[in-house]
Amino acid sequence: MYSLKNLPPLYVRPAPLKGVRWIYSLVFMISFGIILMRMFGIHIKGHSFWLLAVGIPFACWFVIGTLCVVIWMLRDVKASGYDKRREKWILSETRKSRRAFQVLSTSIITGHIVKDKDELLNSLLMNKIIISSQKDRSGNESIRLSLFPDNDDNISGLILNIFKELICKLPLSYIPGNNNLVVTLDVSSVIPKEIINKLWFQSWGEFGSLHSVELMESKGPGILDTWLNTRIKDNSLLLIVALQVAPVNADNTAEAAVALLLGNRLMQESITPMAILHRPDPSPAEELESGMRMAAYNVPIKDDIVKHLWLSGMNDRQHTEVVIHQNKPPAQAVEGDTVINLDSTMGHAGAAAPWLAIAAAAEIAQQTQSPQMIICGDTTQDVLWSTLVTPVTSRQEMDS
Repeated sequence: MYSLKNLPPLYVRPAPLKGVRWIYSLVFMISFGIILMRMFGIHIKGHSFWLLAVGIPFACWFVIGTLCVVIWMLRDVKASGYDKRREKWILSETRKSRRAFQVLSTSIITGHIVKDKDELLNSLLMNKIIISSQKDRSGNESIRLSLFPDNDDNISGLILNIFKELICKLPLSYIPGNNNLVVTLDVSSVIPKEIINKLWFQSWGEFGSLHSVELMESKGPGILDTWLNTRIKDNSLLLIVALQVAPVNADNTAEAAVALLLGNRLMQESITPMAILHRPDPSPAEELESGMRMAAYNVPIKDDIVKHLWLSGMNDRQHTEVVIHQNKPPAQAVEGDTVINLDSTMGHAGAAAPWLAIAAAAEIAQQTQSPQMIICGDTTQDVLWSTLVTPVTSRQEMDS
């Protein structure tokens, strides 16, 4: 994780030499020399007396002064070299922290009963509550959750249909044949991972795509951080497919599916991006304020211009910390209905929770042309991720 939180300290430079002090020291040494010569040099008279009384102290003062100047210059050169290396490090780390993705396509499926994507986004923005007490997919009664509208009891068949629907909405025809698709499946379900992978490739194969696919084993928003660190110059697109269906513990959960297609800003020029997803910053819940500030620095972004705050995938303790810190920069202007809490309106979407918030925020950023902030949990570690999605701008990121 690249971060300026580990900024090296400033080098303590040596104090500059002051001429007044050197003059005082010279006067003192000459005076001291004259006193000594008066006390012990009674046989030395005339010109020789003053030569010794003044010359010897002056010579000593000159030698000592020259050594001090040389030492000071060497220390100053060392400090200047350190400062240059520090500035170079800050510039390099700033460029790395400000790496970002192009959001090329999003697809969202939730338990909302809607006609199209616009109606779904409007329901999310309005904090429409769809979680209710009902029977889960294991047959347990009176469980608070939200389910996909498709009530297919065959969970594998349901997952297959969801994958097909997500793939259908991808802009595959606009992706050049030389672009590799790196796919990561982030799924929480009672269905084993091996079956999930098989269902994905079955869905992909039925569409006869000519694009090569590389399956990457990774979970959580840390995928984004790792990619920006290691693959920012790859001629590859990152496709995140996130799904929660029939979770192991269904109480207070939401079924949701998301496909998020991301491209490297330095390499991808074939598809017009809809928004920019900036580097996320992880922090313990109690240090959320520093994580929010670092996420804003990664853009960079001014205070008071974040339009909406999206919250998703948090436990009770994390949500308490968010309530405490949500009015801190850069989200201090967001309040009331502009805080979208997906956990309270839909339920905890598990592995799909962070991607659901990011995909919805990207759509709204495109519609409103205003920055969106996301704070989400992680099923793989006890941290909160803070990130921002902004409208597409003409400023091209710089990278080393």
